[in-house]
Amino acid sequence: MNTFIENALARKPLQLVRRQAHLGDESRYTPVAILSAGGEDTSEDGGGGGYFAAASSAAADEPVRPLAVADTPREAPLRHMSLFDLVAFGVGCTIGSGVFVLAGVAAHSYAGPSSSISYLLAGFVACLSGLPYAELSAAFPLDGSTYSYAYITLGEVFAVLASLCQTLEYGAAGSAVARSWGNKFVDWVREGHSQNEGGNPLPKGLDKFLDPGHGINPMAAVIAAICTLLLLWGVKESKLATNIVSSVKVILISFMIVAGMLLSSGIFGNSEDTPASFSNWKPFVPPEFGPNGIVDGASILFFAYLGFDCICNLSGEAKNPVRDVPRAVIYTLIIDGVIYLLAALALTAMLPFEQISPVSGFPRAFGANGWIWAEKLTAIGEIVVLPLVVLTSIQSQTRLLFAMSKDKIVPSFFGKLSFSKTASLCCGKEKEDKIGNLTSNVQFCGFVIILLATFVPFTYLDALISAGALFLFSLTDCCLLTIRYKCPSESFLGNVRDIDDNASIFSVATVRRELSLGRILVLLNLFPFLSGLCFAFIPNDAVKYSLAGVFALLTIAVTVYIDFCCPEISSTRFVLDRDGYGIGRRRFRTPLVPYLPALGIYMNWFMLANVGWQGIVMLIGYLFVGVIMYGTFCSGKSIVNASHESEHRDYKNQNILPGGRLSPPSGNPDLQQALLEGEDWEEIGESKNGQVKDLNGELSEIEASKRSLL
Repeated sequence: MNTFIENALARKPLQLVRRQAHLGDESRYTPVAILSAGGEDTSEDGGGGGYFAAASSAAADEPVRPLAVADTPREAPLRHMSLFDLVAFGVGCTIGSGVFVLAGVAAHSYAGPSSSISYLLAGFVACLSGLPYAELSAAFPLDGSTYSYAYITLGEVFAVLASLCQTLEYGAAGSAVARSWGNKFVDWVREGHSQNEGGNPLPKGLDKFLDPGHGINPMAAVIAAICTLLLLWGVKESKLATNIVSSVKVILISFMIVAGMLLSSGIFGNSEDTPASFSNWKPFVPPEFGPNGIVDGASILFFAYLGFDCICNLSGEAKNPVRDVPRAVIYTLIIDGVIYLLAALALTAMLPFEQISPVSGFPRAFGANGWIWAEKLTAIGEIVVLPLVVLTSIQSQTRLLFAMSKDKIVPSFFGKLSFSKTASLCCGKEKEDKIGNLTSNVQFCGFVIILLATFVPFTYLDALISAGALFLFSLTDCCLLTIRYKCPSESFLGNVRDIDDNASIFSVATVRRELSLGRILVLLNLFPFLSGLCFAFIPNDAVKYSLAGVFALLTIAVTVYIDFCCPEISSTRFVLDRDGYGIGRRRFRTPLVPYLPALGIYMNWFMLANVGWQGIVMLIGYLFVGVIMYGTFCSGKSIVNASHESEHRDYKNQNILPGGRLSPPSGNPDLQQALLEGEDWEEIGESKNGQVKDLNGELSEIEASKRSLL
């Protein structure tokens, strides 16, 4: 049991993070010999190679010998995505049902014209987690998104939990969208045939093929298979398709917004039977909904923003991840917010909110105003652009499994690259793919998603997907707080030898010692969840609001404690800036920390508690089964824990100090293991001309303090 816990809480060392971050560089990473205490070449560093090489050489008075890697087979796709590619991918992931479906649902059933405010409120909540994603993606430019961040900052088991929730958001949600597209396609074919054939239904054979019943959805399988084949065709081809379809999607929605506004303005001389008018905005907040309707609408519209984190999942393929990935996340959220706001205003202007269709809002609104051509164009456009969500979901799932394969948590075939040769259309010459494609990975993910989309109804899984996404965002916020702050006992208690183990449990020193950062984060997540449970399940209003308010105040108290009692880790910031991408550049940093991520944690857990008891129970069961499978098949076999593999022996519980020495686990060993933490690094960052201070005295003092405690 102790071994399992040790393996589960193991964190990925920063030198391994650096190496993995450079696997996709076009010029390849250049491993540099780092001299161990015994003088042997033991490890590689792809990120800050020049810096550490100088330190090693200065200390050992020996020339640094780069390792030959010219013939080493590539282990990751080349970095090939620009800022535009990343934004197009993010828009393709997020914008879809949020306009075509949820806009009508929110306006008709929740908030009326004030659904535009619901979109803004939901966008604000999304930004609370989006900004931490932006900072973490700049600090750790790897594939895997929250999985990678949790592995580095919290531990292996938290990374597994993150990967399980990401699989819900990518694979399961992609299958659900494929089923939704299949249903829309069948309805569109039936409606079109009925209009062209004078109301006659489809031939029985064709209708039976399109809708065989028993929950089987053949058209979902068709669109999932097409997306899989496009990804197998090549990385460049799928990227081009994503950029084109994303652009078409934005153009289509812009047309819907502009046409709706012009129609409502009366510029076309609307007749008395035309319902479109800006007067439909009055009252802007219908009394039957009130302010509560705005909040309830925001709770469902929040999921219209899901998918921005998929951008971070492609950090390993971005040309300039430290600069472009944070920008892409922020630009995507801004584009989504503006489009959703204007779409809600246009839709509620075209029809009174009572008449808006919750199934097909914009097409029916254009039809009700006599614009049949616009109705058909909007319906066809929805059929054309919605599959992009399926494509990006499959691609995101493959990159997650690729990141896990590099850590040896899943089989290595998920990380196997293939380089196909394609014939040029103009000259017929064969051209080799230089980027590399995860062919086996795509085939596996595509096959599984095809099966899920075809045979699994998602009627009861929507709550599970929503709960998993909210848990995932809270985990990301915790990752940010972990790299920003350290345990308060390190600041208040002084030297560990001065601690009195016999002190009262009520003493200030004891409380500060016991309140480690991990326990503080547990409280920061527990109080919001309890607040949400009280609000969702207690029938008495007085008790409900009182208890929810008490736990909200406790959340604020914990946040203030972190701000004033947990000092920020400037040394960690220095070390992260030496990753090879951050040299000479300022990484994006989330403002208002810890208050902004703490507010994000509160909102995420509060909404998770209001998902419903079915979603909560399913999420607990799903994560429990996942952890059991991890403990049975994966524990102790990852690249961090598998110490028996000699080629990776330097990545387990070791940190490289200047001069090539390996540091002992002094201070906070867990954080030091993952982030090379400690005041020594702060001294290095302040040293002039790259001179490194000798740390033998400090290490001897630490060893002496340890012996005195034994």
